[in-house]
Amino acid sequence: MSEQRGASRRAAFSALVSPASRATALLLACWMLVESAACPVAVAETFPYRQEPVNYFSDELADPVSKLRSEIDMGTVRLEFEKEGGRGYLRSLLKALDVSPASQMLVFAKNSVNARTISPENPRALYFNDAAYIGFVPGAPFLEISAVDPRKGAVFYTLAQKDDATPSLVREESCLLCHVSVNSLHVPGHLVRSFVTDPQGNPGRGYSRVTHDSPYANRWGGYFVTGDFGSLPHLGNLSTAADLLEHERHRDGPGRPVDLARRLDAAKYLSSHSDVVALLVHEHQTHGHNLLTRVNYEHQFQKPENSEEELLRYLLFADEPPLEDPVLGSSAYESGFVKLGPRDGQGRTLRQFDLETRLFKYRLSYLIYSDSFDLLPDPVRLRLYRRLWEILSAERPAAPFDRLPRAERTAVLEIVRDTKRGLPEYWKP
Repeated sequence: MSEQRGASRRAAFSALVSPASRATALLLACWMLVESAACPVAVAETFPYRQEPVNYFSDELADPVSKLRSEIDMGTVRLEFEKEGGRGYLRSLLKALDVSPASQMLVFAKNSVNARTISPENPRALYFNDAAYIGFVPGAPFLEISAVDPRKGAVFYTLAQKDDATPSLVREESCLLCHVSVNSLHVPGHLVRSFVTDPQGNPGRGYSRVTHDSPYANRWGGYFVTGDFGSLPHLGNLSTAADLLEHERHRDGPGRPVDLARRLDAAKYLSSHSDVVALLVHEHQTHGHNLLTRVNYEHQFQKPENSEEELLRYLLFADEPPLEDPVLGSSAYESGFVKLGPRDGQGRTLRQFDLETRLFKYRLSYLIYSDSFDLLPDPVRLRLYRRLWEILSAERPAAPFDRLPRAERTAVLEIVRDTKRGLPEYWKP
């Protein structure tokens, strides 16, 4: 019966997806994915985010895309249209937002507004940096863009793939049909999902919220995954009937590798990779931003919950599962990410990877350098600083923070002292 319901949802979705029914298509896509989710997630307090003090749809924005939109309107920045290859404004937009093409991840699950044009042969490419995300589907009429505003959370835009004299970044409201939900902690946020699809890319069973805490065996459904991940189990690269059949026979086995040259025309994209390290960072970052927004909203709307402690657990990777095998990326993403720093006097940075037993060598998230952290309300930020200092400087912190060895906590404390401005006096040696 559940298979019949899934088939009827997919048939209805196929009938509705057209350029003229974007909002309806998004709503039904959300319904399909939430209905097919296999793992429950906690329900948190909701917020009237359209109202003060957040006033989500006001023009008072501080995300990087809104800044770029102002520069385009003033004529100080010009986006170049690339006709050859059908990429349009993609390359120029990435450059303007300082997003590396090496961050490319390829998604063949039909779980975005451009679902009609997405398939395993024509996947959606995602690119990101610390605060902006760009989605590109070859042949789609527009680029999907989002960015993080320190007070409002995720803000969404589209950019028509037309060679206009002055391209226009258009703010989108319909994206919130999916992007304000239990999976984004009931704040405007970003979503990482993992769904085993059929050979056409239609989502089936899977998981509606993936973070760095998720078991690796639950990750990357509907994604291509390149690089060396040993025998690490995962749901990526299941894009053909043969892949799906083999997976059903060996569900507990290691994840499947992929030869992208045999699956798609890589010339349509800016990179020939869908790097496993970029995927790992992306999963960490998206939920981290959502938690920062959640904590901010709770203070602004005076609805305190336990999100500050949850944020601390997340920033310190307290619930991250260990890597069962070392991981090696396939592109220049890893080296480019580490270079962003900042570094302390010994050359250490929170961006250094481990990739042997865990994602990062020093387990405190680089998101503490983000505007979303720095612009938290003063009482919230000061409480977080105090708890962080107590955990990092303690002889034996309470569980779950005791999983970080003393030497690592000392190193993290020293790195933060050396690289973070505005620390309270008690952080100083």
